[in-house]
Amino acid sequence: MRVAVIAQDGAVSASTRYRALQHVPRLAERLGQVDVMLPDDLVPRSRRLTDRAVFYSRSARDYVSVAARLGRAVRGYDAVLVQRGVYPRGPGPAVHGLERFPGRLVFDLDDAVFFPSPTVADRGPHVRWLYGPQQALRLLRRADALVVSTQVLADEVSRFRAADAVLPTVPNPDLYTVAEHRDSLPVVLGWAGSSGNIRYLDPLREPLARLAAEHVAELLVVSAVPWSGPSTFQRWTLAEEASVFSCFGVGLMPLPDTPYTRAKAGFKLLQYFAAGVPVVASPFGVNRELVETSQAGFLASEPGEWEAAIRTLAADAGLRAQMGERGRRFVRSYADLDGQADTLAALLRGPVAR
Repeated sequence: MRVAVIAQDGAVSASTRYRALQHVPRLAERLGQVDVMLPDDLVPRSRRLTDRAVFYSRSARDYVSVAARLGRAVRGYDAVLVQRGVYPRGPGPAVHGLERFPGRLVFDLDDAVFFPSPTVADRGPHVRWLYGPQQALRLLRRADALVVSTQVLADEVSRFRAADAVLPTVPNPDLYTVAEHRDSLPVVLGWAGSSGNIRYLDPLREPLARLAAEHVAELLVVSAVPWSGPSTFQRWTLAEEASVFSCFGVGLMPLPDTPYTRAKAGFKLLQYFAAGVPVVASPFGVNRELVETSQAGFLASEPGEWEAAIRTLAADAGLRAQMGERGRRFVRSYADLDGQADTLAALLRGPVAR
């Protein structure tokens, strides 16, 4: 069987790595030939990357040509696994080449793309449209099977179609360097994320400033850009992804309460867990389930609750180590990558709906 794996973004994207590339070796064992078609995040977007790569460009004139190029790229394949989409933004016709694909198409969706993300919700109508769900909605209609990352997302997408599987986004804890928790202060608070999500830290400016002034805890931001609040900065690199969390004493995951964020998979919490780092997180979406089930941290809504939780963890290295170990054990039971590959292989083999 010949399978093509296509993703909207290149390997720098966590969704691409953990919901597509991570499964490729196991899918090859189960199905046969599995080829990956990705854009390259590190070259100009207007360049055609390889003969097999999905054409990826920021130029408006390429929205039509991408459909034709993609249609040619998947000729001869029996099935296609599409992670999120084929183009980072723009109109639905970009997926026309996949709509005409005669084989089986499995669509993997890990964000509530039919709701505006917090980073574009306050932008104008043209920006909201550009980053809107028009490609995803066409793929939802075309797909022979749908995979989503959370039950919340499955419930949200059910107004369009039922999900065939809920597969969480999971890291492999064997690849992560484990944190060591010491009694010394200040404790390193860690936040890692994209530049678009860094605003989620803004409500914590005052408590983080107090904690830093008292030498209780200091925030380290790992991202593409620094945060304007009280913090130090380390630029995120793919090479250091599995080791960067090991210097954290506590991992932070603040989120606003929106339909978009409630459908997220809590992946950052699972990465903290994989590194043995206890967490403080907003109690929205799957975050509540992950923290309450693992007992690997605290949930906090108001800034005062965040400060109290951080002070409790900063004062007790033994508690941090204990919670960190709980998180490691939890993510080991949660990260059933072989089971996920079995599910994906079955969906890719299934009969084509006509």
